[in-house]
Amino acid sequence: MDVLFNKVDPLQLPLVNRFYKTCRYPGKAGRGEDVFVLKANAEIIAALRLSPKPDNTLFLRSMCVAPEYRRLGYGARLLQGIEPVLSQRPSYCFPFEHLLSFYQRAQFRAQDPESVPSFIRDPYQGYRRQGRNIIIMTRESSA
Repeated sequence: MDVLFNKVDPLQLPLVNRFYKTCRYPGKAGRGEDVFVLKANAEIIAALRLSPKPDNTLFLRSMCVAPEYRRLGYGARLLQGIEPVLSQRPSYCFPFEHLLSFYQRAQFRAQDPESVPSFIRDPYQGYRRQGRNIIIMTRESSA
C-alpha cells in the first residue's frame, strides 16, 4: 500500500478534524499549528499537530493513527516525516505512559514535571488530575 506523508494546508483542517472525530479522538486541529498526515488511497490514516510555544519550542499533540492501522509502523513513519521539523527546535509531548518506549525511539526523553516551564507543567498537572496516565517528554533540537 502506498502511503503519502504531507503537511496539511489550513483549508484542509476540517478533514483532519473529521479524521479525529472518526477515531473518537478529542483533538482538533486549528490555525497557527502545523498539521501533518499520512494518507493511504487519499484517506487520512494518521495525523499529528505541532503547536508553537512561547519559548520557541514545539508541542507535539494529538498524534492519532486510525485503529485499523495501529501497530503497523505508521506512527513511527509519521514521526520520521516530521524529523526535519523536530530537529530544528526543542519539543515537548504528553504521551500515555504505555507509549514511553515508542517516543524514546524518536529521541524523546521522560522529564520531571518540576524541570519544565509552567506553560507545560500546568496543563500536564491538569490532565493528571483528570486521571490521564501521561508523562512529559522532551526532545532536544539537533540544530
